[in-house]
Amino acid sequence: MKRILIITIALLAGLSAGAQTMAYDAKTWAGGWMYAFSHEGRQNWKPEFTARYYAGFVTDGPTITGGVRIDDKRTFGLMVWQGRTYIDAAPANLYSISTGLYMRRYFHLGQKDIVALYCDFAIGAGYVYKINGGYMTNTETGETVKTTDYSKGDVLFAATLQPGVRFRFWKNLHLFLGPTVSTNTIGLHLGIGF
Repeated sequence: MKRILIITIALLAGLSAGAQTMAYDAKTWAGGWMYAFSHEGRQNWKPEFTARYYAGFVTDGPTITGGVRIDDKRTFGLMVWQGRTYIDAAPANLYSISTGLYMRRYFHLGQKDIVALYCDFAIGAGYVYKINGGYMTNTETGETVKTTDYSKGDVLFAATLQPGVRFRFWKNLHLFLGPTVSTNTIGLHLGIGF
């Protein structure tokens, strides 16, 4: 009985310390956001642009972003990416352009912020502007049959997650690379930003 009481007291003390730490973390997290959007914090906002290329199993294309770096940890903005997707079963090439709102979060490594881990997340919509192929002719009847579910003008849901490593060279000029996971591919991306 004595052991159970000691174990219970130790667990409650640990939970209490953990709750205090979580409350402090939430307070500092909220304070960081409040400062970033305060009058003084908005004076430190800076533009940030990137150009990258992503390539996956069946899709590749360029991506550009333009946004506002609200502090040394976060950037908000607009991401636009073009994609060429090869559909093997059709066979066809599907060309689309997508746009979405994005957020980038940096996790700096070291005192000088030369190397940082980051994660981009974007969500938006895409538009199919061209399809090459997607039709086959039946050799027996001579009839042309559509072999893909997509059509020119289709609107698609688009989302992408791009974590990676950023290397800063001069001021905010940086090179970055990492994996890409999106609604139409899994692959890698490489880019430059300023």
